[in-house]
Amino acid sequence: MQDLFNDVTDVKLAAPYLENTAIFQHHNAHLVVNTWMGSVLYLYLLEKAPKVRELRGILRDNSRTGIGTLFIAHQSLLPETGKEVSLVDWHDALRSMSDGWIYSYTPHHTIEQLHFNPTSNPDKFYCWHLTDFAIENVSVRRRSISGNLKGDWFIGDIASPAFKRRVSTERLNQRYHYHTHTPPKEKKIAPVDELSQYYQMLGISNLEATEKEVKAAFRQMALRVHPDVSALPRNIAEEKFKDLNRAYEFIKDYHGWN
Repeated sequence: MQDLFNDVTDVKLAAPYLENTAIFQHHNAHLVVNTWMGSVLYLYLLEKAPKVRELRGILRDNSRTGIGTLFIAHQSLLPETGKEVSLVDWHDALRSMSDGWIYSYTPHHTIEQLHFNPTSNPDKFYCWHLTDFAIENVSVRRRSISGNLKGDWFIGDIASPAFKRRVSTERLNQRYHYHTHTPPKEKKIAPVDELSQYYQMLGISNLEATEKEVKAAFRQMALRVHPDVSALPRNIAEEKFKDLNRAYEFIKDYHGWN
């Protein structure tokens, strides 16, 4: 794991010990990552299911001194690809720290992402792993988190903007395959048109829509799914609102709009 971080351009040094200048902590990070921008990230490898209050305590202690936190769970603690599951409290907590996924590590200490797509049952999520994740950026940002980790915390981010755009596409593909799954192996499922899928998420059928029309459609859709006003359960509304924002950002990037 140390080598993975030391190979990243943003990283000045990643080492499995606390700096001499660090204040006393009741918990020790498995890895301390220092970036060239002056940020410090504490990485914790979860070998057993944590309690949410433990996660909150670590976030609180680190955030008091501007230190970022990143939790990565052992692969064995998480559901397999293709499973429909109900989220336990710590799963939901880790999802809220990222853009809807959980980071996991394998016995060979490679890093993966576990994603959760909503199903027709509001209490169930369809799980799928993205196994070829690569650390391209390391940063620490202050983020406001809702749910059972509610608060303003310094969170580590190791996914690049380009990778997040790719994840948005993968999510759409997974939802498409999940909802159109048919048992016969010989049946082929048509590939998803990435751009048109994003337009559909905004409720737009015309791919020639102007920037003004796209912006208006986004605002109208955002008013329906925003967690503060949506009739959906909050966790599902938050997921839909994040997907909506990703779709809008992708369309703007595609056209070069500001």
